Amino acid sequence: MFNKLLIDGKDAYAEYGVFVEQYGYKALVQMPSFKKLESTEWDEYDGEETDLTSPILDTKTFAIQFCITEIDMGDNLFELLSDKSYHTFHFAELSKSYKLRLVGNPSRSALIHLGKISVNFADDFPPVVLNDFINEDDLDDSNIILNHKPYATAPAGFKQKGYELDDIDFSRFGIYVLDGTDDNIEKAPNVRANLTVNVKNSPGVVYDNDWVMYKSKDVGLKLLIHAPSISDFWQRWYSFWAVVLKPESRKLYIDNPIDEFECHYKSNSVTKFDIRRNGSVWCEFTTTLTFTNCRPLGNYFVLATEDGEIVITEPGSEDVEINLKLHE
Repeated sequence: MFNKLLIDGKDAYAEYGVFVEQYGYKALVQMPSFKKLESTEWDEYDGEETDLTSPILDTKTFAIQFCITEIDMGDNLFELLSDKSYHTFHFAELSKSYKLRLVGNPSRSALIHLGKISVNFADDFPPVVLNDFINEDDLDDSNIILNHKPYATAPAGFKQKGYELDDIDFSRFGIYVLDGTDDNIEKAPNVRANLTVNVKNSPGVVYDNDWVMYKSKDVGLKLLIHAPSISDFWQRWYSFWAVVLKPESRKLYIDNPIDEFECHYKSNSVTKFDIRRNGSVWCEFTTTLTFTNCRPLGNYFVLATEDGEIVITEPGSEDVEINLKLHE
């Protein structure tokens, strides 16, 4: 436990008897949300129009669960964290340092001398994708510049393909797409309410029957990074986010069924983060994207030759209609 967590250069275990509980890094690792984005819904169009000229990440507040070998030493820890707002935490297992601000202590429990302490922190220095509106000289040393590139090809042994972000297959990020994602993508968005008149002395309502328009929808991509080392994890993690967080909208492509969606980042949650004894990292997380315009459309079929060439016929009253039916 020694030297796994340093607070302002001091060994937290040696000085205060505290160490991070198993699986305790997941909230620390996860990406914050964007600051509020300006968006507009137009009556004549589905979805929404969002200003993505210069999206930037917000601060995030999260809890870290600590174990403590002597519960009375917890006050010494809080005395340290109270002498100024920001303190530097170096997590050796993550090979990474964070500048964090104490927010609160929502819970503390003890069993004789041993105990657990939940501490809320704020991370005010999120990663940054540089653009014309951000001056690198104004950033803090704790802001990570996201300029990481995906792998040229998928890592050895990677077996999944068919999901792309801005024409980059997810395999080049070293990321698997998990079960449940396709269902989230294919569900229909909610309908935007039309003009409704509700008269007190008349049953029901009068509803505008001229059209049906759809709202934008939020879609959770269930993802997995299984990296052989913590350095490989950070390469995969940051190369993915360097694309997701860029200005303007993204294109998400899936090949079953073949479809492409315009979208932008909304939020992230890490459900499991485990550094195993052999040093490999298992990280399951959900990235929520907002699909800005995704009206459900029927399936269309075309005639093609055995070589895959589409058969084009002359328009007219004798056009061929293909009607597929399912039979038991």
